[in-house]
Amino acid sequence: MSALLSPVLTKRLANFKLTSKRIVRGGHKGERRSQRLGSSLEFSDYRLYSPGDDLRQIDWNTFARTRKFYIKRFLDEQELSVSIYLDCTKSMAIVNEKWLRAKQLAATCSFLTLANSDRLRVIPIASAAKSYPDTKGKAMINDVIDFVDQVSIASGDERFGQQLIKKSNTWKKRSLTILISDFLDDPDDLFLVLKQMQARRQQVLLLQVVLPQEMNPDYVGDLQLIDIETTKQREISMSRKVIDQYKQLFDNHTNEIKSFCQRRGMELVVCPTSHSLEETIFSTLMHKGWLRR
Repeated sequence: MSALLSPVLTKRLANFKLTSKRIVRGGHKGERRSQRLGSSLEFSDYRLYSPGDDLRQIDWNTFARTRKFYIKRFLDEQELSVSIYLDCTKSMAIVNEKWLRAKQLAATCSFLTLANSDRLRVIPIASAAKSYPDTKGKAMINDVIDFVDQVSIASGDERFGQQLIKKSNTWKKRSLTILISDFLDDPDDLFLVLKQMQARRQQVLLLQVVLPQEMNPDYVGDLQLIDIETTKQREISMSRKVIDQYKQLFDNHTNEIKSFCQRRGMELVVCPTSHSLEETIFSTLMHKGWLRR
């Protein structure tokens, strides 16, 4: 396995699984217990026999005690279909720490999916790398994580939202969709994508990877700022007033996305690189209900 996930971390992750807050199960059989009834061996409850029911489902032991015909009901078992969209635009690699954390989160979600016999796709956005097609099973964990580790950053000035729209033909119905990005982009493009995903009955989780200096810059003096994606330059004097204005704009941008997601049953989780990967996984994501044993 690549260096993205340590052996200690993967051993701990093996006891957990991703959860979907709404039913977005796929159509294939799996190991997850569904709330709807089916033909698995997981017993649910009894109900009285009705004409037309399968006689083989009658519990004769119960009949012997109650002299009434009861049918056994069982929980269905289905897989969860997970799609991971990884932002590979230049802003994600402004420093290696940020790009590494984004890939670690993608590798973590991939491990949790495959280790629990769910179905996975990994789609790099704006990268020259092709998507990793639908796959399933623990035997594929190393291959998928190696794929994530080798994904490269875009070479041009691509924007995440615009590139994500171009992938609309890859969106699956009734899946858990995980977007990993800094989301430092025009929110209108993102909102359009999220509406379309929701129309396809997807449950969407947004993981925002940000650096401490992006949230709370500590620059001082006269600076020349260069947009890493567009190469546009701007001269600026970094004063306390300017920094406060920037922080307000950053908070407003993040809160706008959060509010949009909350209104539509989605969730944005901020993942600062100042927090350890373990803290993000076992504290933040678990606390918010996206991870359970």
